[in-house]
Amino acid sequence: MKRYRPNTKAVIVGIVLMLIGIACWVIKASFIPKGADFLFPIGLLVICLGGLTLTITAFIAMRKNDLAMSAYLKKQAAEKKKQEKNNN
Repeated sequence: MKRYRPNTKAVIVGIVLMLIGIACWVIKASFIPKGADFLFPIGLLVICLGGLTLTITAFIAMRKNDLAMSAYLKKQAAEKKKQEKNNN
């Protein structure tokens, strides 16, 4: 049975987006406390997009693994039925 892994590029993109969002928050909090109010919501939005990317990537890999396991189990059941039929 083939095991599917999450797409590496999508995982990297998700992590980078989250790091960019955190950087926006750090810049807003540390360097520009009185101004640049747009950095907080933009940072939050970018963090959410990164998390959404990671979640979708994980669901796609999980679905592929589920389909592969289902096909493998059906194949085993068919072989078992065939073997029982040949024994009788």
